[in-house]
Amino acid sequence: MLRLTKSFHLSKGCSSLLRHYTTTKPSFSTIDKAEVQKFSDKAAEWWDPSGEFSMLQLLNPPRVSYVRDQLVGANSEAALSGKPFDGLRMLDIGCGGGLLSESLVRLGGNVMGADASPDNIQMAKLHSRKDPSLWTGPGKLEYRNSTAEELLAQNESFDVVLAMEIIEHVNQPLEFLRTCAKLTKPGGNLFLSTMSRTPAAYALTVFLAEKVLGMVHDGTHDWSKYIKSREMREAIESFGDEWKVADIRGISWDPISRKWEVTNRNGLVGFGGFESLEVNYIMRASKSE
Repeated sequence: MLRLTKSFHLSKGCSSLLRHYTTTKPSFSTIDKAEVQKFSDKAAEWWDPSGEFSMLQLLNPPRVSYVRDQLVGANSEAALSGKPFDGLRMLDIGCGGGLLSESLVRLGGNVMGADASPDNIQMAKLHSRKDPSLWTGPGKLEYRNSTAEELLAQNESFDVVLAMEIIEHVNQPLEFLRTCAKLTKPGGNLFLSTMSRTPAAYALTVFLAEKVLGMVHDGTHDWSKYIKSREMREAIESFGDEWKVADIRGISWDPISRKWEVTNRNGLVGFGGFESLEVNYIMRASKSE
């Protein structure tokens, strides 16, 4: 297990992730103001099927399915009931326009969607008003213009914390990850999805998606801020014996069917099992009672 001591030798990539480690209560923000402004400027496009977030919209169903399968099982009574998240308090941190938050509420979750951008929160609230079922239960929806650190300072805690496609957009990613861990109740789960810092990920998410095809705005991603799955696992395990990475899988894009697919085997992140071929991945970490 990765240890945060001066004598412990870390890989270059993991050292970068861990360099801001502290043992004190968060007294600062991990928010990157430039990143917040970048997404604020595009807030109106969150629900546009032909806009800049169209690929993220297509990623939402497999993300939700992964969360459901990990929490209750794909064929469980809870899953078949249509409300697998009933009774769970869930945080969608970096919720953007509410793509994930709305889906979690429809499946019974009591969801707080939080984002540092007031424009994103405004868009999320406006869109949610189009569906009365989001406000009639059994799930509950609340949006806050807030950061993870602010929520922790307010003594908030959740059964499930979801940090999807956000950690690559923050400053001091270890402190952000640590804050998410502290927001997770004992016995709870932390879900993360992001991109790996590999040549394959750069080729697909930056060079091809941004510079060649223009699927997203040039400059949307900073490849140097991507985190390899190994580094993420080591960081979570460094939080103590109460934390365990329970599942981690790669996510790939099928251009023929135009669908995102999550690999069907735990531990299969990069193509053929090679770290150098990692691109997108999703994971669940569990916190003991």
